[in-house]
Amino acid sequence: MNREDIISKIQKLIRLQMNAEKIGSEGEAFQAAKMVKKLLFEYNLSMSDIGDDEEKPSVKINQSMDFGTTDIYGNWWKKNLMSVICENHLCNVYIRSNGKMFIIGAEDNVAIVKEFYIYLTKVFRRLSLEAFNKAQNNAMVQGKRYTEHGMRKYMRSYLEGCVYGLDQNYQSMKPTSEETGLVVCHNQMIDEYLKNKDFIINEGNQRKRRKPDLMYDAFLEGEKDGKEVSLNQQLNGGNSNKTKRIS
Repeated sequence: MNREDIISKIQKLIRLQMNAEKIGSEGEAFQAAKMVKKLLFEYNLSMSDIGDDEEKPSVKINQSMDFGTTDIYGNWWKKNLMSVICENHLCNVYIRSNGKMFIIGAEDNVAIVKEFYIYLTKVFRRLSLEAFNKAQNNAMVQGKRYTEHGMRKYMRSYLEGCVYGLDQNYQSMKPTSEETGLVVCHNQMIDEYLKNKDFIINEGNQRKRRKPDLMYDAFLEGEKDGKEVSLNQQLNGGNSNKTKRIS
């Protein structure tokens, strides 16, 4: 293909990505964005080469609302969940001094991150309760029972496992190192946006690490579900009564 054909194909993919995002088809939007990155790299192009000023898709950097991190089962899993999602959708997450977090990135990407975070939080909480009830039933068969403390530790371990599994889930469909040109571009735009802000923040994109104090079996169960939760189906606000799995 000649240069004009390549540019035309990239423009079509960008329009496909934007339309997919508008209707909530996150998997289709992700794949379109992945193809844009691949073509830009292969043909040594940048976004400034794609169309004239009127045709270029405008990119507006936006800041999300604040998200609370307080949770009965600990806040580590929520912070790390947001970090994983942001890393894979060209956004950064920041932590305020009061512990709340917010997202900065391209307007469309921020909307995607917000939707994924709300959706996956609901799904993982629901699955954690199902997993605990199953574990409690198995324990009762053996004449045992989880205490309140044991239940909280199980749920926390499961949820942290979900986030770990989700990260691996993303890695299985992540663009190669050669397709990450847009990451640098978006980070530069975010840095420019932050220059005009006067708030003090801590960057939260680096996932938190600590000494493990987890139930191994619960963590592994959560990891398995995190690997299998669907990232390709259209989001429906987490209202489905069925577990979303990759087919």
